[in-house]
This record gives sequence, structure tokens and C-alpha cells, in this order.
Amino acid sequence: MKTSTAKIMRSKAKHQFTILLAAMALAFSCKPEIAEPTGGETHFLIRCESGKNTCGDQLTCLCGVCTLPCAERAACEALPAAQCVPGCVTDHATAPGVCEVSCVIDADCGVVSAFHRCEQGVCRAGSLASGGSGGSGDGADAGTNSCERGTVSGNQVLILGDSFFATTHQITAYLEALARDAGAVVVGERYRDRSSLRANALALGGNGIGDQYASGVSEAEVKVVVMNGGGADTLLGSCDSANASCAVVTAAAAAAQALFAEMATDNVEQVVYAFYPDPGDANVKARVDALRPLIQSACENAPLPCHWLDLRTAFAGHYAEYVQIDQLNPTDAGARVSAEAIWAIMQQYCIAQ
Repeated sequence: MKTSTAKIMRSKAKHQFTILLAAMALAFSCKPEIAEPTGGETHFLIRCESGKNTCGDQLTCLCGVCTLPCAERAACEALPAAQCVPGCVTDHATAPGVCEVSCVIDADCGVVSAFHRCEQGVCRAGSLASGGSGGSGDGADAGTNSCERGTVSGNQVLILGDSFFATTHQITAYLEALARDAGAVVVGERYRDRSSLRANALALGGNGIGDQYASGVSEAEVKVVVMNGGGADTLLGSCDSANASCAVVTAAAAAAQALFAEMATDNVEQVVYAFYPDPGDANVKARVDALRPLIQSACENAPLPCHWLDLRTAFAGHYAEYVQIDQLNPTDAGARVSAEAIWAIMQQYCIAQ
């Protein structure tokens, strides 16, 4: 009797275990398949064509990839490892920034998906649409593999500007480190930083930034210029009314135009113009606001490729962390984020790669 009861109990236990295994198998088979860890949006950073509904319900086709427009990092928090970087030229009006994931090697893109690869410093997946440039505005989209590397040495990159660059020179240091990590700057090469704390205006009190350029080009060939300018003019100059008719503002814009023309004559290949985050002083800010569109227009209509970078996007929401107590110049963290924004532009347009 005891033996029979034991057999029955063993049989029940076996049957229950079988049911449990079946239930577990069913549970796993019914679990929604999440192939890639893309923050719930599997289209992120996959190539696309504008006007075609290929990015799903949550993302938008910007700069040739499925992403989100942004003005600060918080807009990208739902996407894995994404940061807000300046958008491409053609989408600038609607997307001052876009969510991107930077990388050095393919493994860095594993956080997006197993299929994303590192291409010119950003993660990409999918094939490039036929005949498309991805919307970069000049046919040099970050999603293509057409970037010719090694054509610009480190010492052919010249840094020009005022105290925003020159107070600590950390922007150049961080920028050079990013380039070195990407293999764009080899051992023994350096970017030539001619930014200065004095004689650093575009027009006021002479042509300080123009003199920086003249000094740099006299020393060695210059193929790429990374610069700012106009801050010293607006800080030290004065206007009866801070608008486009202010003599300080118009003189600075005219000096920038003349400098771009000189660079084109000297066969400089690319310019990256990094314009300031908002200064803290209201009067200076008003003059900077008046100057910004004039310098932007001069850059975008220059006789050589000039890439406009508005650092307000990178600094948005972080002024206390990124700007020194002088309310003008970057802290170490501000220098780092400035360098990252500049490097993103350089990678996007295959500049000194």
C-alpha cells in the first residue's frame, strides 16, 4: 500500500514538473522579442530618406538617419548613450541639434544594436539611400564611407580666436585628444593654437584674429581652420543700439568676410566657426545677438566651405557648470563639451580625419 502511494505521488510530481516546464516554455515563447537595446526604438541611427516613413512613430529622418531633434541633452535621454550635437546644415532651422551616439570603434555602437557600426565617429546602421547624401548639404554625410583619411596632418590645422579658446587652451587640448583617439592625429603632430588673450578681435583695435591667421599661415601650410571671433569686439565695443546697424557689429562681420576670402585665396580647405554660448551680461549679450546672424551669414556664404557651429545648443541647461564666474569663458567641463561639438562637426564633414 505504501509502495503504491509513493508511486502515485511520484507520478503526480512528475506531471506537475512537466506542466511547469511547458508553462515556462510558453512564457518565453510569448515574450515580446526585443532584438536590440535601442531604448524601445529600433530605428535609431538607421539611415533614411526624408519624406519617407521609415523611422517609425517616434523618430524623424534628420541628417540622413532616424533620430530626434534636440536643443539639449535631456531630449536624448530615452535613447541609449545619445548626446545632443549640432544638426546638419539643411536641417538647421528645424533641428538646431540631433541625438547622436559617438564612437571610436564598432564595439562602441553595441549599446545601440549589434548591427550598428562606427562610421566617421558616429554609429550607423542600414544602407545609404541611392544617390542620397544624407542631407548634409555638401555631399559629405557622416553616414557615408567616402571620407578620405590622412590627407590633413595635425600641424595643418590652425586654431584662431579670443579668450574663449585662449583662457586655458583646453578646447584645443580636448579636441586634439579626440582626434588622436580617432587616429586623425599621429604621434609627434599637434594642432597649432594661435588663439590669444590679447589682440584677439576681428576688427576692434586692429585685426587681431587676422594677424593670428597671417602668423600661422606664414609658418606652415594651413588646410583647416577652427576658430571663433567677434566676442572681443562686442565685449569692448559699444553701440547706441545693439542691432545690425551698430558699427562694432558691422565692422566685425566685414572683417570675418575679408578673412574668409583671404583663406580661400590661400587654399584653406575647411573652416569650422564655433560661435559663443550666451554671455551673462545683458548688454554684451544684446551685441552678440546682433552679431551672430551676420557672422553666420558670412560663414555660410564664404568662398570656401565654412561650417557654422552655435555653441548655445551644447551649453543649454548647463551654463552654471560650463561657464566660468566671468560669465563669458568656459570651465573645464565647458571646454570639453565645446571640443566634442567641434569634433562632431569635423567628423560629420570629414574634416582633418
